[in-house]
Amino acid sequence: MDYIALDKSLARGVISPVYLFFGEETYLRDRYLARFLALIPEEVRDFNTDIVDGRDVEIEAVINMATTLPFMSERRLVVVKNADFFKTRRKTQVENGPDTEGKTNKDLPEDREDHGEKGTTVDNTVLAYLESPPASTCLIFCTDSVDKKRRIYKMLEKKGQVVEFSSFKGRSLNEWIEHRARQLGKVIEPAAVAGLVTAVGSSLQHLSTELEKLACCSGQEKITAADVGQMVGKTVELSIFELVDAVGERNHQKAIKMAREMAFLGEPVIKILFMVARQFRLLMRVKGFQEQGYTGSQLAGKMQVHPFVTQKCIKQAKNFTLPELKSAMEKILSADADIKNGRQEAILALELLIISLCEKK
Repeated sequence: MDYIALDKSLARGVISPVYLFFGEETYLRDRYLARFLALIPEEVRDFNTDIVDGRDVEIEAVINMATTLPFMSERRLVVVKNADFFKTRRKTQVENGPDTEGKTNKDLPEDREDHGEKGTTVDNTVLAYLESPPASTCLIFCTDSVDKKRRIYKMLEKKGQVVEFSSFKGRSLNEWIEHRARQLGKVIEPAAVAGLVTAVGSSLQHLSTELEKLACCSGQEKITAADVGQMVGKTVELSIFELVDAVGERNHQKAIKMAREMAFLGEPVIKILFMVARQFRLLMRVKGFQEQGYTGSQLAGKMQVHPFVTQKCIKQAKNFTLPELKSAMEKILSADADIKNGRQEAILALELLIISLCEKK
């Protein structure tokens, strides 16, 4: 199940007795946790809600919370963050630990739990609860990753709902932005979506914040690319695009001016250098895929970055030959070594690098 299916389920009033939320997109996960919290009447919420850290609380205490009857409410909510017992087992947990029959854990069948004693207790306790979870409690486990081969994962998937909150890219990211804009009562045009992603990045937290600002400040129903350009601050990534554009134009004065502005605003020179290197690596990949015959949407799929970024890279790659790009990477590595070894002051090394990159061959 993804967040869209969860959204539809909540809209129908269908609440599972147990959930497993996993994935690195914590912003979206926390928004849905807030929606579950709102299911408990505010006046009795303190009596019927427990939010704990799975690393600090024994599993028996969690089960006691989950099996407690709700007080003046239809249900209780128990949230276990950092439920690490759903993750892949560490090697030290599965080697040479005797089970109750004298066998070593590495001799056990694959579907047997082969943790040490503490792990076995946790797994068996969770499995016992999942056999018949009380309908009066909504128990939500949260973790950043899971091992889908684990028995507790398979049992929870059978008895409850597993929801993955993975990072969005490409079309899925665009669709989320459009969805969030509609929630804020706005329509956002495609060019504005592309500009917003380029300026802000793929963090849903940052995107949502900027969308809220745009929704408040825009007097029209539609959020346009012009609105984004006026109201959204540039990220380092967007500035790097413009810096590399200037290098491609062989305009070292403009490129140096932009590098100085980024440094003045607090960006470490090493970070600027890293982003420049990353951009030139992307341009080399574009050139390489183009030589293999990839074009258009095929190229976007191979690049595995946002389509807008791919289009910018395709445009920038026209300003360089493949030998120039390889030479640029060598110069960037040399500048990085000079800075780290103290042979040159950081900002001076960056400016000399830019002049060198802008030289016409």
